[in-house]
Amino acid sequence: MSFDKFKPKYKIHEETENYFKLRAEAGAKPYDQLTVEEAREGNVANAKRFAGTTEFEGTVKEFTVPTKHCSDGIPITVYRSKHCDLCVAPSVFVYFHGGGNVVGCRQTVDTICRIFSRDAPCVVVNVEYRLAPEHRWPANHEDATCVVRWVKMNKSLLGAVNRSTVGVGGDGEGSRMAALVCHEVPDLGYQVLVYPSVDLRRNYKSAEEFAEMPGLTKKMVDWFTEKYIDEKDITNPKASAILQKKFSGLPPALIILAELDQNRDQGYAYHEKLKEAGVKSQIFTVKGVTHGFFHLPGHFKECCLRAHEKVSKFIKVHS
Repeated sequence: MSFDKFKPKYKIHEETENYFKLRAEAGAKPYDQLTVEEAREGNVANAKRFAGTTEFEGTVKEFTVPTKHCSDGIPITVYRSKHCDLCVAPSVFVYFHGGGNVVGCRQTVDTICRIFSRDAPCVVVNVEYRLAPEHRWPANHEDATCVVRWVKMNKSLLGAVNRSTVGVGGDGEGSRMAALVCHEVPDLGYQVLVYPSVDLRRNYKSAEEFAEMPGLTKKMVDWFTEKYIDEKDITNPKASAILQKKFSGLPPALIILAELDQNRDQGYAYHEKLKEAGVKSQIFTVKGVTHGFFHLPGHFKECCLRAHEKVSKFIKVHS
């Protein structure tokens, strides 16, 4: 599978072409051709290869958030850059990794959590929510809401102060959880939604346009969806944030989109929903890239730098 049919309309970024060339040479298979365990292992291996590392001075601590939904609690990793010492009230940014609700873990977004903590600067909370198919919808949504409520009550424990703002963010399905949390938990400071999946119905032109391409395909999306949620629940507003009835009063949003992505147009649609309700929302579309680039700055150096700078500045403004 190549980008040839898209080249008359789009300029494919060199980093994108090289990424999929390297994956093809390594024999990487689409998730829908793998078992869940193989897909998870492949996702971690891909992050190890392409996420890179970054300079970070500060503390990295582990906590477990208590929850009625599982006896073991929800593990979180908390990053506090030394630059937070220069802030009167460093913000707390709760981040949910992507992975279609089935793959992904804290490890896969470790590098970007360090980047945001250092550059915003802020305290970053990296969440290990439950995954499907072992824990189907709404398990991860329950975990996300629980963690954000706990964070709001435990800012000082995490290295912030009582007046610190709390924001949420994520990529892919992680950003869907972030968006939903904003509808449930009051008084959040901001939301960062990276190629958000806010409408599981997926009736958008971009979903059709990019159904078959390198990276995230319709077959893969269907594979994730079947493992996560029953078809009858897709239109539940607690699954598809765009179907929520009330948007007024939500925190300001930064929406980052990949130009060559099935999720692109639902990101635009959510942006319009927010603006219609009087919510401040801004969009940044990264040209020539596909879904999945954002947490891989070791490879997508130029594309990630621009997107990550937007996020850090946005957090700084809302701290």
